This record gives sequence, C-alpha cells and structure tokens, in this order.
Amino acid sequence: MAIDLSIENGVATVTINRPERKNAILLAMRTEIENAFLKCQDDDAVRVIILTGAGSDFSAGADVGEMGGGGISGSLYRMRHLHRMARAVANTNKPVIAAVEGVCIGMSWALALAADITVAAENARFQFAFRHIGLAPDGGAAFLLTRYVPIQRAKEIMYSGRFVSGAEAHQLGLALHATPPGEALAKAREVAAGFVNAPTIALAMAKRQFDAAPAQTYDQALDFEANIQPLMVQTEDFREGTNSFKEKRKAQFVGN
Repeated sequence: MAIDLSIENGVATVTINRPERKNAILLAMRTEIENAFLKCQDDDAVRVIILTGAGSDFSAGADVGEMGGGGISGSLYRMRHLHRMARAVANTNKPVIAAVEGVCIGMSWALALAADITVAAENARFQFAFRHIGLAPDGGAAFLLTRYVPIQRAKEIMYSGRFVSGAEAHQLGLALHATPPGEALAKAREVAAGFVNAPTIALAMAKRQFDAAPAQTYDQALDFEANIQPLMVQTEDFREGTNSFKEKRKAQFVGN
C-alpha cells in the first residue's frame, strides 16, 4: 500500500508513501487516503490525525501520468474519487494537522488546506500548478484558499502558479507554524499531543461551527449553537470539565 496508517497514544498518522515519485497521488491512493480517514473517524481511540508524506516531500499532487485518459467519463470518475478523498479529510470530526516538508502541489496543497492546522518547514514549496498544465483548480483549492487569504492574494497565487515557501505560507496565514527543515513532523506531533486529552466531541462541534460559519448570518450562527449546546451539556466531558473546575484540578477528558 502507498498510504500508511499508524495509531499510537491517540494520534493517527496518515503517511503518503511514494517517495520515489515525490509522493504523487495515484487514483488508487485517493481511495486509500479516503479509507484511512474514515477508519480514523470511526475509531474512538483516535483523538487527532496527522497527514504527512514519506521522505523529503509532502506530495507532488496528482500523478500527471494518469491525467487525461478515458475521455469525459474517465475524468468524471477521477473527480469522484478526488472529491471522496477531499471530503474524508475535510469532514472528519477530529482535528487534522498537515505536516509539510518539500513540495506540496495541487490537490495535495488543497488537502493541507482542508486540515485544521498546517505545520510547514520554512523551505517547503507550496504551489497550485493548474495553470501550467491548462487546468482549472480542483480539490476545492479555490474555495479553501480564499478562506485563508484575501481574494486578490488568492488569485495572484492561483493565476501565477508560483511557489510559496513555508516561510511565506506562515506569514500569509496559510500555515500556523514554520519550522527549520526536517522538523515539521516533530512539531505536528507536539501540536497533536495537545489534542490527545481534549474533549473530542466539543472540538468536533466547534469544527462544525467553523465549517458552517461562512454561509451563515449571525442569527443563523446563534441558532446553530443553540441546537448544539444542549447536547454538549449531556456529555461525560462536560461533567468532568465542570467538576474539575470546581475541584481545582486538571480535567481528565475521555472523549464522550
């Protein structure tokens, strides 16, 4: 398999493992990534997910050798699998951290942006290269990019197809942390450790609120949270959180 999944102490690590091709993603690998995230979603032992690449690169994006075949039906087939993969990453209720070294191109950058947090090496090289091969953005790239940067900056990055370094990505708010080369995964693990003992359901509901917010009015956002909070007060973690506060001790959340 070209996608590795390991789970240790509440942290799942999904690794794109095709380093001889800069972790370019084949069609079959899209399904493997989708399945890995669905497995993590359904595993209560998983509290946080790290997405990374084997070797010196995150991923060079879709394997160009598989592009263009099969006519319109072939293209629609590939897009369906791309979108299933993208939704599996974006829609999981658990925090997702992308750890990026080397190149992170096209659909792979879209996957990183679909994560909750990106940690990038300062010399990482992000790129939306669609214009260079005569394609429009896919993987939700245009939508996701405009959630992080103003529209003119998003268009400049997309229209030019230029590289964005990890340092610039951090400056623009496209990465939360920029690390020295070779240290992105270690930093991602450090960040992930902060989620292992977190109230999992509470974070999941916060994630849904953030996802819904761009399409909501203020009143709709208030109505949405009014439907969520009465459920939250029934959780074990709410009881533990309030009891630990009263007892002046650190909460021991179990994710229920």
